Amino acid sequence: MSVMSRKEKQIVIIDEHGFSRICSGILTNGGYKTSIVTQDEDLLEKLKKDSVGLVVTSYPYGASHFDTLKKRNVPIIVLTDDISDRLLLSLSSLQNSCCMIKPLNYDRFKSLVKQVFEGSISLEGGYRIV
Repeated sequence: MSVMSRKEKQIVIIDEHGFSRICSGILTNGGYKTSIVTQDEDLLEKLKKDSVGLVVTSYPYGASHFDTLKKRNVPIIVLTDDISDRLLLSLSSLQNSCCMIKPLNYDRFKSLVKQVFEGSISLEGGYRIV
């Protein structure tokens, strides 16, 4: 994955309304452009524009979007309450993802997002649990 500028690409957030707004606020405050997606059609439109540099979603909330996301080469951060066999199976279909356990450490989350945009962390070829 090439290094992306915060100004060139946006972060799409797929999560419950309350957390989507919190996540968007944290990332916007960090200098990122964010967009909250609530429907699959909205996600498809965003992905067509090639302006998405990262997708942040939760499991199981965002699992319905995994089929759409696995067809794209977009890094994905999946947030979850716990690691399960079902989650690991879902992550195995995403070739460019990492998973963070909630409750979220916001500093670590912002650091991970920064690493993805700087290209200093490789997510290609599978998934990571951080």
